[in-house]
Amino acid sequence: MMGEELEHPASTQQVWARRDAFVAARDIYVTAVMGTTPQSSVAAASAVKRERPLFVQYTNPEILACYGIDVSERHAALTLTQALDATRLAVLMTERHLLIPASYIFEIPWYPVFLGCVEPLVRAGALRYVAPVPDLADYREMKVHEYRRDRHNPYRHTGLRGICADPDFRWAPRHGGGTAAGIGELWRAALQPGGELHRVARGTARRWHRPRGRAERLLARTPERLDGQAFIGRFVERTLPVPLSPAESTSLAFFLSRAYLRSYLLDLDAAILADLPAGDLTCGLAHRSAGMDGRLPSARRLDTVLRWLGIADFVHRIAEWDELLRLRSLPGFGLVIDRAYDETSLDALRIAVLAVRGSRGFRLARTYAEAKSNVQAVAGTMADFTLNARTPWRDDR
Repeated sequence: MMGEELEHPASTQQVWARRDAFVAARDIYVTAVMGTTPQSSVAAASAVKRERPLFVQYTNPEILACYGIDVSERHAALTLTQALDATRLAVLMTERHLLIPASYIFEIPWYPVFLGCVEPLVRAGALRYVAPVPDLADYREMKVHEYRRDRHNPYRHTGLRGICADPDFRWAPRHGGGTAAGIGELWRAALQPGGELHRVARGTARRWHRPRGRAERLLARTPERLDGQAFIGRFVERTLPVPLSPAESTSLAFFLSRAYLRSYLLDLDAAILADLPAGDLTCGLAHRSAGMDGRLPSARRLDTVLRWLGIADFVHRIAEWDELLRLRSLPGFGLVIDRAYDETSLDALRIAVLAVRGSRGFRLARTYAEAKSNVQAVAGTMADFTLNARTPWRDDR
């Protein structure tokens, strides 16, 4: 179905000017309309906790659609390539595991290819699926009902094969009320004056030619009117009495994806990579959002630090998955990442990098041994700085 181009994704970054312009426009939307600031223009996050698992939102169809990306046929090859590259960074950003919702396995046509490419992570337990039940076949039966009114129900005929049917593919239970419940809690508040969806309620009332109060009451009952269907944009819009304008549809899509992300991150006590090449991919979540402090580390910041260390090319193009797992487990690598996301220590990291890059042993890494050597040299220099700063000066003359 997807063509042979998906069997061996290109390793080089593709340049797509039109999509980059679309991403820029969406970032302007997030800033101007929603009153938030894209990650790329914000100073780095508060302290990042690498003991949190990392949630893979960069392959989510609804989130990517907010940024003009279609994960199916049209943009499949590009999205797969970018997802594999982002996963290399994601592995380094956590000391635990990556989490994917089980829905990806059924809803994204190329996901079996993706999982095949990252099979070593699956077998090492470094990538796990999240679902309310451990059995993927049982999960599929649950979701068939949620998508029963979808003309192209992705759960109707999709079987399990490859790594998805392997017992090594570990289940990560999700605690909390679930996605629909989490979104439903925010839905009614968002429709009130000053809320994120109030203009959707106003526009609906105007085109429906009904009092605003009636429109607001109808929209407030959307969680019930969905009747068990998935709480996603296209299903919500079908419950409305009139079509939404493009701007209203965009507001709705961002709200639902943002609420979805927030629900998963809090339920799983997880983080996500923000500020990725494909776009910010947080749908307006920010560090100042309730409960989000430290959960949105910048991929751009991580990539910058990898270049400082001389290991960016090794990480993106050379390293095997097991080598990335070994690299992230180095105490020195953990120290460097901690300093990279702590604004008070970032200058010290820069100075340590400058000191090491001038040494004879530093080289652009082509092997794991060289990458390890660079990381340990920078971490050791930083440790020396810390030790010297804490040791009182003494004149022994």
